[in-house]
Amino acid sequence: MNQTASILDSSVTADSCEIVRTDEAGLREIGGYGVTRTITEGQCWLATAPAGRTVVLKTLDDDCLWKGQLHPNIKDRLGRVRELAHTGVANLYGVERDAGLVYMVWEYVDGRPIGEWAARESVGQRDVLLAARELVLALETLHGRGIVHGAIKSSNVITVDEGRGIVLTHVSPWLYSEPDADVRDLLDLFDQIIDARDGVDRTLAQLVDEARDRGLTLRQIAGKLGGMIEAKAPAGSPVVEADPELKVARRVRRRSLIGAVGVGALGIAAGAAVWIWAGAKSPKPGAPVAAPAAAFQPISRATPSPRLPGPAVLPTPMPSQRDPVSLR
Repeated sequence: MNQTASILDSSVTADSCEIVRTDEAGLREIGGYGVTRTITEGQCWLATAPAGRTVVLKTLDDDCLWKGQLHPNIKDRLGRVRELAHTGVANLYGVERDAGLVYMVWEYVDGRPIGEWAARESVGQRDVLLAARELVLALETLHGRGIVHGAIKSSNVITVDEGRGIVLTHVSPWLYSEPDADVRDLLDLFDQIIDARDGVDRTLAQLVDEARDRGLTLRQIAGKLGGMIEAKAPAGSPVVEADPELKVARRVRRRSLIGAVGVGALGIAAGAAVWIWAGAKSPKPGAPVAAPAAAFQPISRATPSPRLPGPAVLPTPMPSQRDPVSLR
């Protein structure tokens, strides 16, 4: 059975058929998918698609069906989940049916559940904070698109690349409208991680308590995790900034400083060029003129200095005794 690109309807329930069949070669299969391992008996299997891709098959509950078909709300929700394109959320390839079985085909993420990964001795506090921040950002992406995960637990949060990446898997098919439920499940998951690490991560425990007391949003939790990561950054390592706007602001300030230094350097260079050019144009000084010997003779204060004649005073002309001129 080939994978489909859309949500399929079902006409019968899963109880009316044998879930896993065995073909003539003795291989177990569901609808053309070769079953390699049972994850949850009667509900979830690891399988291989006809094209060779490893997938996870997960059955849909009967409550997701209405009059023998997918409930319209379930169909709409799974359709929106399938359209997601985000590295922090596993892909839903489609919903298929095989006889009376309706099942979802999920991307298989090769990694460790976050609880199992965090309990390892080689995992440090900063590693846990980085993984927690990635989880919060992935969950915020879902909420930004109007999708509540509805199943935040360790088995559905997979760490990849030795904890450098986090992938949310198996978004619940049920229609949830309260994102606060995901936040509560997230904080409960953090509590489990803290317990698995024997309570050594006091900073994360303090954040969980603050988030519950103050009702912090996902964005606020991510920002505080970013600050904690920066505080625990090893010497010489790049700083992890929680707020992208802060990162942009710092980049703008650096560029402004570089621009100011560049303008100042250009101004200095221009001034030096003008000074050199002015020096080349100014006349060169000739030989110095020797001062007369009398200039170096000491002045005797006993000899009175000759008085210069005062200015000549001209007589003031007297007015004539003529009769005034009449204006009549």
